[in-house]
Amino acid sequence: MRAALVLTIALLNSTMSWAYPSYSAEWSHRSVIYFAPTNDEHVKQFLLETLINECELQDRDLITLVVTEDGFSMPKWVKHEFNLKALFNMYDVKPGAHTAVLIGKDGGEKLRWGKHTDWEHVKQTIDVMPMRRYEMAKKVSPCSA
Repeated sequence: MRAALVLTIALLNSTMSWAYPSYSAEWSHRSVIYFAPTNDEHVKQFLLETLINECELQDRDLITLVVTEDGFSMPKWVKHEFNLKALFNMYDVKPGAHTAVLIGKDGGEKLRWGKHTDWEHVKQTIDVMPMRRYEMAKKVSPCSA
């Protein structure tokens, strides 16, 4: 009887460990995925703008990914970890389109736009999210001058 109890407890604990972190209702970051047909001038502009806004994006726990229909990805490891075609399908991106998607820490789509990114609008959208308001109340932004 005692062995059965120990075995049951061990199985329950191993199942919880195995499920981590998928049982979590929250992600550790927000994401923008920029979809494009190729690594064109719009992709290059998006990547440049992420560098310009780097402090504000890091402060908001925002990571950016770029994926293209022809297989380019930034960071490069993305194409090795994810099925890029499945990502295009999952986010219902039309072939040949430039589409960016903001994904919140809850995993839900928060905003969608085309070729050009209005970073102020993206940051404002994030800043009104309940989780972000909580984060802002806890700490001062390192990006404030």
